[in-house]
Amino acid sequence: MAVLEKIKEHRMIGILRGYDTEDAVKIVGALVQNDFRVIEVALNSPNAKETLKALKENFGNEITLGAGTVLTVEDAQDCIDIGVEFLLAPVYGEAVLKFANEQGVLYIPGCYTPTEIYDAHMAGAKMIKVFPAGQLKASYIKDVLAPMNDLVLLPTGGVSADNINTFLEAGAAAVGINSALVPSNRKVDEALEIEISERVKELKGKVE
Repeated sequence: MAVLEKIKEHRMIGILRGYDTEDAVKIVGALVQNDFRVIEVALNSPNAKETLKALKENFGNEITLGAGTVLTVEDAQDCIDIGVEFLLAPVYGEAVLKFANEQGVLYIPGCYTPTEIYDAHMAGAKMIKVFPAGQLKASYIKDVLAPMNDLVLLPTGGVSADNINTFLEAGAAAVGINSALVPSNRKVDEALEIEISERVKELKGKVE
């Protein structure tokens, strides 16, 4: 199955930001135990590229692994060399999109306005991250898709168990979830792993 189809089928990308390698491996272990398997590591996390390597080594094909906050072609190349299956960014980088397409790797640029979204789509982006979605609400997704219903949108930023269904019902292909899935700046222990498990179950219960 193509990576884009895996993301659309999973309905959610779990975003890890701010955790070092050892903690990230523990967190992803908790996610995998609860059948949450599409995961992004933001490059502005400590030792992010080492974390990506460790996740590939520890989980292999059990997860679909992406790198987030990919802002340069150099970072895109490094992540592809590690074996990530998709790239994301908070903004639209034309050079990164061109490079990723040449490499046959899905790149999901971040856009905000209808013009930005359309320009990225026309340049070859197969999925577009609408960011920050929490400022826009689900009605924005519906409004953008009304005249351009062939777009594949991934609202990210501010998505939680309380509103995930509204985004999906508005036409989003999937959503990106950060702190509503993995709380920020927490000690990674059994209590956090239990909390993450509960959050996964709540989110899955909303979309199934």
